Amino acid sequence: MLPKRFYERMKDMLGDRFELFLKSYNSVPYRALRVNTLKANAELVTSKLPFLTKKTPFCDDSYYIEDGVRLGNHPLHHAGAFYIQEPSASYAVSAIGISAGDRVLDLCAAPGGKSTQAAAALNNTGFILSNEYVQSRVRPLVSNIERMGIANSVVTSMRPDELCPMFRGFFDVVIVDAPCSGEGMFRKESAAVENWSEENVIACQHRQGKILDSAALSVAPGGKILYSTCTYSPEENEMTVAAFLKAHTDFHLIKPAFIAGEPAFAKYAPDTENIEYAKRIFNFHGGEGHFVALIERDGEHMHHGIDRGKAAAGNRQSDALKVFSEFFGDTFSDDVPENVAVVNDRVYIIPKCDLPQSLKSVTKGIFAGSVKGSRFVPEHALFNTSAFSARRKIDLDCDDELALKFFHGEEIPCEENLKGYTAVLINGIPAGFGKASSKVLKNHYPKGLRTL
Repeated sequence: MLPKRFYERMKDMLGDRFELFLKSYNSVPYRALRVNTLKANAELVTSKLPFLTKKTPFCDDSYYIEDGVRLGNHPLHHAGAFYIQEPSASYAVSAIGISAGDRVLDLCAAPGGKSTQAAAALNNTGFILSNEYVQSRVRPLVSNIERMGIANSVVTSMRPDELCPMFRGFFDVVIVDAPCSGEGMFRKESAAVENWSEENVIACQHRQGKILDSAALSVAPGGKILYSTCTYSPEENEMTVAAFLKAHTDFHLIKPAFIAGEPAFAKYAPDTENIEYAKRIFNFHGGEGHFVALIERDGEHMHHGIDRGKAAAGNRQSDALKVFSEFFGDTFSDDVPENVAVVNDRVYIIPKCDLPQSLKSVTKGIFAGSVKGSRFVPEHALFNTSAFSARRKIDLDCDDELALKFFHGEEIPCEENLKGYTAVLINGIPAGFGKASSKVLKNHYPKGLRTL
């Protein structure tokens, strides 16, 4: 049962469309996935998943899933070919129009839907910093970034008012998918209904304003803030945007690069120029409730690209670097990366971007592995990224029983000529690795990711 005050507000907001809105609560919530174009293409995913129905109207790479289908343990999901994402949640990043080489900050990133979508748009160019302040949500974020094969990322866990002053005028795009009252998720999450109150709406509005104030510090001239919520509340949507623009006169609303939903309601922000550029999505539009506003900072946008990352102090460990370089040259056909840091014999392939020395990161780029004496012991992330091509590989079809065995953590047969660390691909998509010897691949798929 919907909260009385919410019911009354939505009736006033929607007028003669209110009955259509109410009717949607009697239907099953929409489900969708977004193809991860870093690793896969739509032709492959749709051919292997016949229960995808049609494209959603919110993103070119998003497809509806038939009701009742579960995909969490599908080999293509493990391989990072797609991200399961509520249909309208994919709209926010579509609206930005991210360009190759952009510097992107996702300020409230967990569980990673918008970060991974932005990273796919960057196509391993530029740089993305994914921040999540709530500690319990950081691990799922890191896991999804790794699964989707993203190489040019840093993950942090800091308050926005601590993080953003460290990057004044630095980012081309700042994504603020703000914590909100969750009204748009009422169909999916009963807890959102139970926890709703007018007091919480106002508390969320206050929090969102503070986050946007912080975000503004880190936006480059001509750069953009993407503000989004999954709520219908005008206090958290139009009114929050209006208050931000009034306080920050060097920002203005612009049209989204991709159009979906309907214009925001001018009646809730009557003095805000072009408030109709912001978009609302209701559950009768083919997804759950969302609000999206694209806000640009005044000034000429100077696309500066990415600076070469500074070598960390640990980079002077020349012996460790030599061991890694020899391993990499033997294992991959690509040039040995130049942007490598060694910290306590752990090797990282770091983003090509100068970062503040005081930045405390959870992850930085790809944790490639560890040097143990004269040996290099690789990690899953090195073989899971789409950035490198392995010389030795086993390519399995997602419908092959061997693919399921690999994700179970079992040994799988291989050709006699395979010796040493070998990449495992699923329909050409990097998914992990093992060590081949005597026609058997010893499985190195991480225990914490294995299916039962």
